[in-house]
Amino acid sequence: MEKRRLIKPAIIYGAAWLACLALYWGSLATGALGGDGIMGYVILALYIALPIAGIASAFLIGRVADLGWWRLAALIAIAVLYVLHTVATFSLSNALGLTNIAPADLAVFMYGLIPAAIGLAVGCATAK
Repeated sequence: MEKRRLIKPAIIYGAAWLACLALYWGSLATGALGGDGIMGYVILALYIALPIAGIASAFLIGRVADLGWWRLAALIAIAVLYVLHTVATFSLSNALGLTNIAPADLAVFMYGLIPAAIGLAVGCATAK
């Protein structure tokens, strides 16, 4: 019964992730991503949208007390999806010769992990 409460966090992060992915490739296809456009995209997607979605999703997962230690899997999943986002955008567009942007590294994993850890900690602290 409690596992149904995982649907909402998955939809929140999944929708934000897909929207950011569509925004990147749509903007790249229309030529809107120049030097300033890529910086704006990085700020919007990687520093605002995905971290907020990670915090919100991890918070909701943290409130599902029946999961116990399995709630920590949400941290890894969110961080891996954050890295996968940079691979599916920047690394792939580099490989296709469309852009020249720094590839994903361990720091990207941490950028996805830290907001999720904050959300999960607050969610666990406020769980019933």
